[in-house]
Amino acid sequence: MVTLAERLNSWFADAATPDAVGRLREPSTSEVARAISDDPGHDVTISRSYLTALRNGSQTNPTVSVLSAIVKYFRSRDMTLPVSVSALITEEPAAGPAKPADGWAEALADRQVQSIAMRAGRLTPELREQLLSIMDVLDNSAKAPSTGTTEPANGAAGNGGSRSAGATDGKA
Repeated sequence: MVTLAERLNSWFADAATPDAVGRLREPSTSEVARAISDDPGHDVTISRSYLTALRNGSQTNPTVSVLSAIVKYFRSRDMTLPVSVSALITEEPAAGPAKPADGWAEALADRQVQSIAMRAGRLTPELREQLLSIMDVLDNSAKAPSTGTTEPANGAAGNGGSRSAGATDGKA
């Protein structure tokens, strides 16, 4: 079951915008709380600590007016996820099998995985290819036993980071 905190955190990740150097940055909890409190379109004021408590799940029963104010803030952002009070509090119907054999649905339920996926989706195809190369290196280093050498485990030093480089047997 997806919690209010998980949905709210997904909205924060989805609302990420590029910073001065082009990296995606989620709005901070303080920024959102301040924007909600400063909005003259409603009577709601919300503290950073209360919004933090909603995000970490220690507060689970906000008023409808608080939920409406949060929704209003996120509707003002460029979002790909559905933004409504209903989307925030209602369990969406399960699509497909509840527990796929490979565990992808469980992995996608993780807030950090969602944030990575959302950010990667906004990259150019070339940057996504670079990101996949970096992730391959991380996967290989996690799987390979520590040998104390700095050469890549696959012997592909100097391949320019290409994921499509074919294996060679060293013969010309």
